[in-house]
Amino acid sequence: MVLERILAGSYRKVMLVGPVDSGKTFFALNAADRLSGAGRRAALLDFDLGQSTVGPPGCVGLQFPWKRDGERLFPTAMVFLGFASPAYDVASVVEAGLRLQKKALEGGCETLLIDTSGMVEGRLATLLKRSKIRALQPDLVVVLEREGEALHIFRGLEEAAYGEIAVMKACPEARRRKREERAAYRRERFREYFRSSRELEIDLGQLEIIATSHRIAASVDALREGRLVGLDDAESCTLSLGRVMEARGAAARLLTPYRGTAEKIARIAIGPALLDPEGNLRIPRT
Repeated sequence: MVLERILAGSYRKVMLVGPVDSGKTFFALNAADRLSGAGRRAALLDFDLGQSTVGPPGCVGLQFPWKRDGERLFPTAMVFLGFASPAYDVASVVEAGLRLQKKALEGGCETLLIDTSGMVEGRLATLLKRSKIRALQPDLVVVLEREGEALHIFRGLEEAAYGEIAVMKACPEARRRKREERAAYRRERFREYFRSSRELEIDLGQLEIIATSHRIAASVDALREGRLVGLDDAESCTLSLGRVMEARGAAARLLTPYRGTAEKIARIAIGPALLDPEGNLRIPRT
């Protein structure tokens, strides 16, 4: 069994690749539980922006050291991007993952489980997965498939980019969900995330303003009502998300669950999307 190989081996980085609803997250959670139960310092790096398990949608999230309390996982570190599909900006997604991988490994993680999105078909999906593999260089890639949907990613990919490949059938427990179900999941995650929010006024003149993607501008003008933003610390990790309520001059009023001090906020990261009060994420046409 692949899971037994992971438990018995010395793999430091294990990446899961496969189509949507093939059981990647189920496998990752089970592996993290088993590794942690065996005394290993395990972590989960969640790349699935649209169907995130660690942290809110639109973020790459990390939980380390591993701890599961029910079905909700809370990130020990995350990077806000503000879009639900990695196709929007492949480079930004990969860079965010590299930043969190570095944080986990430097913190003493022994086995990092890397859960990826279900994009595996088409040229852009191939670029995305190959870019992640080349950048993160996993010791083991676990490929979950139903009918050979993902192995094409490795054709032409240099062997030095990864260690071993293990192919297994999609988890029988995994149920294929309709697009509407996936959208409903995002809405509920956003509503849950902002449920205990408060209003926070920030001085934009004291913060660096950055964009999460080269496709949008980092400017105060982008801070329109409903804009989803990240409140980042000095290490470029996201402390919390915020939804812009109003921006006038050098001041902005946000709705955010952030409870820390304003001094910890070093920059505001502007994403491309607007978030309505019902939890619907929409990227407006420019």
